[in-house]
Amino acid sequence: MWGVVLALAATTLFLIVRPPMYRSEATVFVRTPGDVSRVLDGGDSYAQGRARTYAALASSTSVAARVIADLGLDLQPETLSQRITGTNPPGTALIDIAVGAPSAKEAQRTATVLLSEYATTVRTLESVPGSLVPRAELVVVDPPGQPGRVVAWGASIPIVLLCAALIGLVLGATGAVLRSIFERPVHDTLDASRIGEPQVPDVILGERTS
Repeated sequence: MWGVVLALAATTLFLIVRPPMYRSEATVFVRTPGDVSRVLDGGDSYAQGRARTYAALASSTSVAARVIADLGLDLQPETLSQRITGTNPPGTALIDIAVGAPSAKEAQRTATVLLSEYATTVRTLESVPGSLVPRAELVVVDPPGQPGRVVAWGASIPIVLLCAALIGLVLGATGAVLRSIFERPVHDTLDASRIGEPQVPDVILGERTS
């Protein structure tokens, strides 16, 4: 129990000292409206291949620089790009976007502007000379949701506290086991010394007293 208490106390202190960070998440779909859609699989393989590539593009400094310019943020593009992650679920043409910021309002606003600049970048890269539509474009499936506070490794506060409690439980149990192992020889020595003492029956003691 002491292990759990100390772990939770240390984690709570860490949460108080650490600057808050909020994360807003969104999902986009890679659509192929151009000539690629007329291939055998309807452009699905092309879209999945592009999704893997464009997931890495979400955190590029060039996109981050345009977002900073649009919002007038006092940040370096490298700093903002480190707060952005793009993930492509395997076997899909979807890209999950996560944007972090010191406040919930800034996180959601940054995510909204990022999606606009992100889609513009993809549309420019996929534009084909002489064609009115690009080979691929991004369509927002889930707009930026209500931001939630994250602590470490992208985990929320309840998850961090639960992990801290489990770690404290393991450390406390380990300490209790080690304590019992090192204290047992002392108890065994005392017990052995008590067993080795001659035991005088109460009857004899009574006769001596009388």
